[in-house]
Amino acid sequence: MIDSRRKRLRDSTVVAILRMASAEHAVEGIGAAVRGGFEAVEVTMNTPGATDALAEVAGRVDAIVGAGTVTAPEHVKEAYDAGAEFIVTPVVVPEVVDAGHELSLPVIIGAATPTEIFAARRAGADWVKVFPAEALGGPDYVTAVLGPLRGTPVWVSGGITPENYLGYLDAGAELVGFGSDVFDADIAAAGRYDEIERRAIEVSRRLDVYTTE
Repeated sequence: MIDSRRKRLRDSTVVAILRMASAEHAVEGIGAAVRGGFEAVEVTMNTPGATDALAEVAGRVDAIVGAGTVTAPEHVKEAYDAGAEFIVTPVVVPEVVDAGHELSLPVIIGAATPTEIFAARRAGADWVKVFPAEALGGPDYVTAVLGPLRGTPVWVSGGITPENYLGYLDAGAELVGFGSDVFDADIAAAGRYDEIERRAIEVSRRLDVYTTE
């Protein structure tokens, strides 16, 4: 089961990160993301009603659904029970990896420095989330880190936009997470899910061109 989930994530390439003001906004935002071509979505656990949102969409949308901002192992089971199929944490917490793998959930650990990135991978992270990627130096930073740490599976997020994300794939990132630059909580609160869908489509179209060049 965990290998299947890893493959679905790897094949998705782009991930929608929903950090919304309510579960309803997260559910509607997920719908917009999937209609826009995203095949992986993450609901952050600091979204009010996050487990309700996960439970509502898990198994009902054409995408793998995960839980983000998980910082304690006990929250892994909570997310799993709600239907999460992968776990994302912004920091290096090895216990979260152990808890996730016990439930056959891929775990993505957030890290910034080379030492943290190495520690995250050694802890068993399926991907290391380089965060905040753009503030750290963008694609050039990823390239520099992967020099000595070649082979580390990298997911990037933080400051990722439709205009800059392909540079991260060129730099060696396998997965790219899109937060507020595409899935804006204020736009969702205003009910403008058509705009969120439009932005998702723009990301997907650029990826289609990139993969066929």
